[in-house]
Amino acid sequence: MISQFTEKIFFYCLPQGTPDKAAYQHGIVCLAEGLKSLGIQFYSNQNYWKTSPEKEEYIFCHDSSVTPDDCSIVVLNDLWFRYGKPFPENLFHSKRKYITVYIELWKESNFALNPEFENFDLVLKAQCNSRLKYPSNCHPWAFGLSKRILQETAILPSFQERKKHLLVNFRVGHSVRQIVGKKFLPRIQSILPIDNSSDSFDTFPTSPYDYLQWNQTGRRHYPNYYKRLRESVACACFGGVLQPSWTRDAVAPTKLWYRILSKLDLRPTQLVKWESWRFWEALAAGCVPFHLDYQKYGADLPVIPENWRHYIGIDLDNIQESIDRIADEPELLERISTEGRLWALKYYSPIPTAQRFLEKIGFSIA
Repeated sequence: MISQFTEKIFFYCLPQGTPDKAAYQHGIVCLAEGLKSLGIQFYSNQNYWKTSPEKEEYIFCHDSSVTPDDCSIVVLNDLWFRYGKPFPENLFHSKRKYITVYIELWKESNFALNPEFENFDLVLKAQCNSRLKYPSNCHPWAFGLSKRILQETAILPSFQERKKHLLVNFRVGHSVRQIVGKKFLPRIQSILPIDNSSDSFDTFPTSPYDYLQWNQTGRRHYPNYYKRLRESVACACFGGVLQPSWTRDAVAPTKLWYRILSKLDLRPTQLVKWESWRFWEALAAGCVPFHLDYQKYGADLPVIPENWRHYIGIDLDNIQESIDRIADEPELLERISTEGRLWALKYYSPIPTAQRFLEKIGFSIA
C-alpha cells in the first residue's frame, strides 16, 4: 500500500468518441484502475471510461467542486494533444502547488520531445530506446495491462491443450513487420505453423459488455481474438521501425539529414516505435510473445523482460539460431508461457503500475 499519500490527483480526459475515433486513453485507464484499488482519490474534468453497460458509472468522475488547484498531481495524456486540445489554461501557473505529469503511449505521438513539454515535472513515455537522448524529465513507460485485458485472460487452458501454432495478425505495415515477414515467418512455420485468423474492424461483438469495450477501445476488443490467444502457444508481436545506430537524438528521424545519412549507415540498428498491444495481451494470456530482442535493439521499459525467459526476442542477424533453439528445447515454450505471464502480472498490472507512478513522483511505498 502507499504510505503517507492522502492527496488527490486530477486527470484531464477526452470524452468518449465513436468507435472509429474513440480517443482510447489506455495509459490513464490502467493507472486509474490501480489508483482506485489502492484507495487513492482522483478526479477529472469530465466523466470517462464507463465500467458497465447497465449503469452510468465511470472510473473517471467529474466533481465540479474539485479543480486542479485542489489536487497534488495533475495528469494529461498524449491523445489530449493529438485531438487538437491546447494546454489547459494556466496549467503551469507560478503559484501552483501540484506536480504536472504527461503520459505518452502512442507511436504517432512525439509531443514529449517538444520544448514546451519540458515544463512538465514528469513525462512518462512509451516507445523509448535506451540509446537515444531524451529530455531530462522524460522516463520510459509501457502500455501495460488493464483490468479489461486481465478479465479476458483470467481463465486459461493447460499449455498441453493449446494449439501449437504462431498467431500472426498485423494490421499496420511497420517496417519491422515487413522484414520479419520476409526473413523470419517463412522459416519458423516448419516448427510453428502460422495462423493468420483475424477480426474485421467493423464486425462488432454482440454482448452488451463486449460491445461497450469494443466501442471504448476504438475497435480493439474482440472476444474471438482473446480466445485465439488463450488457445495458442505463441503470437507474433513484432512492431516498430529500425533506425541507424549512429544517431542519439530522439528527434532525428524527422530531420532531412537523418534520412540522407541513414542510407549510408551499415552498423547495427536500434528499434523505435516498437510497443505492441499484442505483446501485453499475449503475455497475459500465457501465449508466448515473439518480438525483436529488446536488449540488442535498445527497446526500453521501466522493468525490462528477459529474453528466452519472459518472451522470445529475435536477433535478425541470427534468425536460424533462434529457430534451432525452439526446435531443440521442446519444454521452452511452456516455460516462457508461465514465466512471462507471471512477470507481466507482477510488474505491469494496474496496481504495480500505480505504485510505480507514485514512486516516480517521489511518494514512498510501504
